Amino acid sequence: MFIRETIKRRKNKSYIHHKLVESVRTPSGPRQRIVLNLGKIDHPKDKWKELANAIEDELHGQQGLFALDPEIKSLAKHYARIIVKERLSKESEQIEKQPDKEIVYETIDINSVSNSDSRTIGVEHIVTNSMREYNLDKIFQELKFNENQIDYAKMLIAGRLAHPGSERETVRWINENSAICELLKTDVKVYDNALHRTSCLLMENHEKIEQSLSGTAREIFDLKETVILYDLTNTYFEGSKRNSKIAKPGRSKERRNDRPLVTLALTVDADGFPKQSRILDGNVSEPGTLEDILNELSKAKDGFGAEKTIVIDAGIASDDNIKIIKQKQFKYLAVSRKRSYPEDFWSDCTEKDLKLYDKKTMLKVKLVKKDGEAWLHCHSELKEAKEKAILKKKLEKFEQELKGIRDGLKKKGTRKKYQYIIERIGRIKERYGVGSLYDIDIQQAEGKVIKIEYSKNPKGKAKQKEVGNYILRTNRLDLTEEEISKIHRSLTTVEDSFRSMKSHLGLRPIHHKRDDATTAHIFITVIAYHILAGILKKLRRNGIHYNWNTIRNILSTHVRVTTTFKTEDESTINVRNSINPTIRQQTIYDALKIKKQPLKKIKIVTPLTKKQKM
Repeated sequence: MFIRETIKRRKNKSYIHHKLVESVRTPSGPRQRIVLNLGKIDHPKDKWKELANAIEDELHGQQGLFALDPEIKSLAKHYARIIVKERLSKESEQIEKQPDKEIVYETIDINSVSNSDSRTIGVEHIVTNSMREYNLDKIFQELKFNENQIDYAKMLIAGRLAHPGSERETVRWINENSAICELLKTDVKVYDNALHRTSCLLMENHEKIEQSLSGTAREIFDLKETVILYDLTNTYFEGSKRNSKIAKPGRSKERRNDRPLVTLALTVDADGFPKQSRILDGNVSEPGTLEDILNELSKAKDGFGAEKTIVIDAGIASDDNIKIIKQKQFKYLAVSRKRSYPEDFWSDCTEKDLKLYDKKTMLKVKLVKKDGEAWLHCHSELKEAKEKAILKKKLEKFEQELKGIRDGLKKKGTRKKYQYIIERIGRIKERYGVGSLYDIDIQQAEGKVIKIEYSKNPKGKAKQKEVGNYILRTNRLDLTEEEISKIHRSLTTVEDSFRSMKSHLGLRPIHHKRDDATTAHIFITVIAYHILAGILKKLRRNGIHYNWNTIRNILSTHVRVTTTFKTEDESTINVRNSINPTIRQQTIYDALKIKKQPLKKIKIVTPLTKKQKM
């Protein structure tokens, strides 16, 4: 082998390239064949032969007679790995078209056995199978994506499911850790700008992509979609986002009010399959988002007609939104914004006990049907205990800090100015949100506070009695108490969806500077959740109820490796194969009805040349 330099000129500029070349015998006589394009190497010409020989020695597992420069040795190993990888890839294309070969025995040197290029394949295997089932290739082809863009899009989705991160981290994962390129049978060059451009292309076509994914899921899983759940969440950015049009300060659901936010609106069915998503400003008013979503639901193909029930929580269930739902002739079930009604409102009904999913937890309910609506008053023992504990903690901390301010009035050297004390009390009211439950009397003289007295007011006492109560309202007059409660509890499905996106699919935090990159990042997570919903549905049907993070951890040890060894005739054999899955991994594959080994074994033999034997 030797290195050849070529110079190409383009637009009055010269570009230098180096190629690794070998001489081969053919029926037509000796010929030269390019082994590998090296790009441009920075080593002086007198080192080229040394590098070529070192690469050849690495390919054959030979040890040179003389010590090599560490940089030359490192570079030779790098290029040798690329050559082996390319040869294995070419051999893979041939093996896929051939039946399994007969058994072959080789006499090998056990001391020469080594393993390299270990790549994870477990999560990638189930994700690529799911993407194939959802016909992603066909969806992207209809959107005029070229072959490279289709590969990049699938890599982005697989990366978000297997190893959530930025485009740069996804590139590193693909190039160093994952066998996704082998599974996709692609040798496309992967770099962050290509992934970024593809992610923006996905976002440009988000409506068509979501419609296709939703329709495919409906067919595969025979989804009834009688209940549509709608809710919003928000997530935060790292960075100031000063020039952003969508990142706004607001009330963070993750208690990150110190960071700019962006809002994700999502509709899912009762089985957890997403239908539509919208990316909104971080300070958007929740009630004001519903009408646009209802318009989209009305237009949807195979649509969400009047027989569908829209389920919303109290944050969206304003009186105006209830009117809009009625005008559009949808059915609805909402959590009422009012926590209590006069006693005579429930005078004509009887309280009833419902057993929830665990058959132990009790829910006390009262149902009233008036003026075309049904109202269900619910009292949950679990909710009462939880809310009491939270309220008690807030009250204790509020009183503790208020007492500290009061006691400070008796100490020398403490600030007692009226305005300063008012500001301090205002801050603790804001922090704990229970200031309205207290009557606070502040007495002053000559601009200084001399006395502070406080006590719970009637509102505070009533608040403690209301805990554990909530009221549901619906225009589904055909539903019983049990059915209304069951549909309401399905709201946890959309909450689980948000939790999965944030915790398992890398939705938070967002590091992008530009809005197009931000929205693309969020939409890739939404696509990934479309795929994940199908995977989890199949697993649960077969009794596997792990969350996605646990499944990822179980499959993380299923890898594909290259094993290298020398034979009796001193040839070098490289075998590319996947290790056998563990019992738990096999259980997951069986539940999904996919192969335990996604790729066939590949073998390449590199015989020792006469020159090397000498």
